[in-house]
Amino acid sequence: MPEKYEREIEEILRKVSFSAPEGSHRSSGWMSDLASIWRQHTADVSPTRLLVLGMVLALVGYFLRELVPGLGFPTSVLALAFLVGGLILSMSQRNSRQPSRWRGQDISIPMDTFWTRLKERWDNWRRRRRWDDPGWH
Repeated sequence: MPEKYEREIEEILRKVSFSAPEGSHRSSGWMSDLASIWRQHTADVSPTRLLVLGMVLALVGYFLRELVPGLGFPTSVLALAFLVGGLILSMSQRNSRQPSRWRGQDISIPMDTFWTRLKERWDNWRRRRRWDDPGWH
């Protein structure tokens, strides 16, 4: 009996691996080519790694400035480039995050902000009070 289930699971996995993804249509143009090249080169680079490397290089550049003045400035510029690159990569990955899905339904948790909660509490407080209440005057 377990062999039957294993065969069915293998068959399902085989079908899924050969099917084309849902969003497989590609837009033409140089921007989409540039975006795909960017994703390809930054797939294994994490923003955290870039930011930490930038901070370490900035610290090394600070000390190199005193010991070897010729290497301090280029190291600091390289550190700045890594810091800016990590920040840009972090923001681009945050914006491209897809909603979590399970069985075709969106399961991401909506994030309430402080201001929407505050507005809801204010509205609830106002609904409980009447206009002729002495607290309003």
